[in-house]
Amino acid sequence: MLNHRVCLLLLLAFLPSSVRADKPDLPSPPAGFDWQWCDEVRVGILKPQQWHFLSQSKNETRGYFITKEKFHGTGKFDTGLSLNVIPNVGKKQGGEASNFAKSFIREAIQDKQSVLQIIPPGEVGPAKTFGCRIRRHGSIVHYFLITDDSQDILYLFMFESLESEWESAWKIGETMLRKLYVDFPDK
Repeated sequence: MLNHRVCLLLLLAFLPSSVRADKPDLPSPPAGFDWQWCDEVRVGILKPQQWHFLSQSKNETRGYFITKEKFHGTGKFDTGLSLNVIPNVGKKQGGEASNFAKSFIREAIQDKQSVLQIIPPGEVGPAKTFGCRIRRHGSIVHYFLITDDSQDILYLFMFESLESEWESAWKIGETMLRKLYVDFPDK
C-alpha cells in the first residue's frame, strides 16, 4: 500500500519492497514542468520543460542534472539542479549518513558571511533532512540533503544559479525542491 508523507520541502513515499512498481503513478506536474524519473535511485524530480537532463555514475555515486543550459562537454552550467545519491556514506565515514549530512552543512556554512539561510533539520519516517543556502563564487547554491540511516544513503540536492539571476531562477528551483518524490522501501 502506498503511504505518502509530506514534509516542508519533500514528498516521500514508503512502499513495501514486495509491492514496488517499476515507476510510481506520480501526481500531475505543475504547468511548465514534467516529471523526470531517475529509476536507478527511485527519485522523481520536476523538470522544467525545455531544460536538459543528464545522468552519470562515478563509483557507487549516481549523479543527475537538470539544467537550463545544455552541457557542452565541460559538465558546467549556470542554472540547474544536481542530485548526487551516495550509498554507504555512513560506512565510508565511520558513522551514520545523517552525521555526514550534518558535517556537510557545517562545512558549507563555515564562512558566516556567505550564509543566506539555514534550513532547520527535519524528520519524516526514515528520512532526516538538512539544508542551507550560501553565496559561492558569484552564484547562490541551495543545498537540501536527505538521509536514510537505516539504508545508509544520502541524497544531496543542489539548486544553483548566478547571483544576478537568482530571484527568477529560484522561482523554478523552489518548485522543483518542494515536490520531490523519493521512494524509500521498507527494510
